[in-house]
Amino acid sequence: MKRIHYASGSLLTGDDIADVIVRFAAALAQNNAAAEVRAPVVVDGGGHGEVLLLLGPASQMLAEDAEYSGTELHDQPFVDEFEHRIAALAPQRATYVEHGTDEVPDVDLDLL
Repeated sequence: MKRIHYASGSLLTGDDIADVIVRFAAALAQNNAAAEVRAPVVVDGGGHGEVLLLLGPASQMLAEDAEYSGTELHDQPFVDEFEHRIAALAPQRATYVEHGTDEVPDVDLDLL
């Protein structure tokens, strides 16, 4: 489990969840963008809940290992969604055109 310190508070969540939140915040910062994130957490008393975070270019956070007597919090759909969102924020790479551009409508050859 990891504790994320953010603004004037902190939240406890699973390792994979914390890692993807921090990496998503970094990707947003690189793109000068912001996003709301509803993240799964362990609430006081040990139950599971959700927090709403506003992540932006100036977000500063620290994720550290935390002792927790319960089971690790996992949310694979959450992690998968944010892995996809991180990839979408990454620089786009050119792709190989296998058969030429003759059959592609409205190709601007100056951009190739």
